[in-house]
Amino acid sequence: MKKTVQLITIVIAIQLTMSYTKSDEWFMLESKSFGFKIEFPEEPTARIQEVNSGTNILKMNMFMYDVTKTRKKDDNLVYLINYTVYPDSSIKSNDKEVLQNFYRSSIDATVENVHGKILSEKIITLKGYSGREVRIDFKDGLAVINMRLFLIKNKMYMMEIITETKNDFNLSIKRFMDSFELLN
Repeated sequence: MKKTVQLITIVIAIQLTMSYTKSDEWFMLESKSFGFKIEFPEEPTARIQEVNSGTNILKMNMFMYDVTKTRKKDDNLVYLINYTVYPDSSIKSNDKEVLQNFYRSSIDATVENVHGKILSEKIITLKGYSGREVRIDFKDGLAVINMRLFLIKNKMYMMEIITETKNDFNLSIKRFMDSFELLN
């Protein structure tokens, strides 16, 4: 009961620190506490998930718009951003070897979790920070996961869009991914 009350309190606190504004028919999610803003086609749902990393319990702060739960027409199925803070002592974006291993294990874990395969992967940058852009085959060719990951100091930002393969490379993918901005 105590954990449930704590979780509800955290979700309410996150909701209060978010501001949602309508921008050209899309919603701008701005989180000053998490240090980013990004556009969604509709208002996303906030959710916190705790994950045991083996050495620490990490809080994954997720904001998701699941088109499949609406009657709206969209080229994509799911839009998601995940913000996770890692212990400062375990990972930092300025350690190139650690950073390379971090991205490799994050991408490989995603591929393994969905029983997919990497279609493409490239190095990208944001404000001088190295990141990864990955496309993953999902459901044996039925869908594609488009993903961008950035580790900024010890904070990981991961954007994902799941789309049917026939809709891959649509303009909404680019708009969502390109709308991501760091606030500081």
